[in-house]
Amino acid sequence: MELPKLLITGFDGIVGKVLWNNLVDRFELYGIDLCICEQQENTYQADISNLEQVNAVFEKLPPLPYIVHLAGDPRPDADWQSVLVNNIAGTRNIYEAARLHGVKRVAFASSNHVTGGYEGFPPNLHNQQVPPLVKPTDPIRPDGYYGVGKAAGEAIARMYYELHGIESVCLRIGSVLSDDDPTIDAHNESIWLSHKDLVQLVTKSLLSDVKFAIYYGVSDNKKRFWDISNAVEEIGYQPESDASTL
Repeated sequence: MELPKLLITGFDGIVGKVLWNNLVDRFELYGIDLCICEQQENTYQADISNLEQVNAVFEKLPPLPYIVHLAGDPRPDADWQSVLVNNIAGTRNIYEAARLHGVKRVAFASSNHVTGGYEGFPPNLHNQQVPPLVKPTDPIRPDGYYGVGKAAGEAIARMYYELHGIESVCLRIGSVLSDDDPTIDAHNESIWLSHKDLVQLVTKSLLSDVKFAIYYGVSDNKKRFWDISNAVEEIGYQPESDASTL
């Protein structure tokens, strides 16, 4: 049985490695990254801020229905110029290449920093003991340029759906840890997204019938303050992890 083809941008980062290792039996995987630590089959080096480089990679790929877009500057304190070039322009370039090459659907790695201001702003960031429950429908409240860039990415995703029919699920991802151990930081009791919940959420986002949506990517932590009810109802997301039980 032929597996559906999936391109992961930023496949060599923390989230990308988790997805690559866990989706290899469900999808025929292809990858793009700016720096590749270890070359693998069907992986390509490219700067997503350069549309020519992105299109050159797409020309080498077979027709594919799905993209998981992770690439960009991952630093929450990234400066404006980096966010503008790597996260905003880079996301637009991935969507433009998707349009040119007939991609059906994108799972876009947005961020909880789109609404990070509900937790407070520096120097009082994350100081609220019980932040309000934040819903995907609440107004955006970015806590820095990184959050602004991810909000722009959500807007780009919406535009490409409305104008060109490219379906998108934007995932406002919490804290994905390389060792999958949230106990080293008390804040992770609220914002942790375990590896198995990440894989489930991304898989269901790709394979669902929802045309456009925004979901929070967080495990079922007792102390979580992001509303995941729409992901539960619309795509059947059923997180299995809870940082407070570890």
